[in-house]
Amino acid sequence: MAEKKTETEKKEKKKTAKAEKKEIKKTVKKTVKKILKETKKAVKAKKADANPETDKLVDLIEKTLSAGKAADVVVLDLRGKSSLADYLVIATGRSARHAVALAEQVQLRLKKTGCPATLEGEEKGEWVIVDAGDVITHVFVPEARQLYCIEELWGAETPRGESGK
Repeated sequence: MAEKKTETEKKEKKKTAKAEKKEIKKTVKKTVKKILKETKKAVKAKKADANPETDKLVDLIEKTLSAGKAADVVVLDLRGKSSLADYLVIATGRSARHAVALAEQVQLRLKKTGCPATLEGEEKGEWVIVDAGDVITHVFVPEARQLYCIEELWGAETPRGESGK
């Protein structure tokens, strides 16, 4: 009789364990579906925040800097992080004269598209800023870029993995 009881108890425990596993699987599936749904909503919201005109400006700036042989061009997306601007574009020129020339080219190309852009720092040329409102471009000489590391201020890696040095 005792053997029948223990076998019955074992069967009951197995049934209970199976039922618990099924319930856990159901809960996990529901949770995963909920997370995926929330993620999709967040992605859609971020895309809705995107301004196609600003994206075009960023592309234009990147192309202009690349054509001018700028080094280590980095684009930082600041949407949702700062009201200062939507994007920061950071680049390095070989010398102060090169940095100024790159910044002037960016300013000229932006003005041709009808976007007003102001230039600052062209006197020394170590750090030249082109402010186009939603997109701010920083052109450094190598020493100044390494000194200020503004990418790190926004949580990005510095070029060539120099972060944290």
